[in-house]
Amino acid sequence: MDCPKCGTWNPDDKDVCWRCQTELPKPLPEKKKTRQTFAGFPIWVWIAIVFFFAATSLGQCFISQVPTG
Repeated sequence: MDCPKCGTWNPDDKDVCWRCQTELPKPLPEKKKTRQTFAGFPIWVWIAIVFFFAATSLGQCFISQVPTG
């Protein structure tokens, strides 16, 4: 991390700059990746449900148009 006052590089575990003794800002903790969910279910579940209903609806449309007889 670079010192905000003098620009000298300091290791991340240091609290003050080794050259000018200025207090260094604390490094931000890394964010954990979270899974995207909607109503408690993963997004892929909703995609599968939508695909199933779309395929079922299209199947019903084509079946109803088949001539009988």
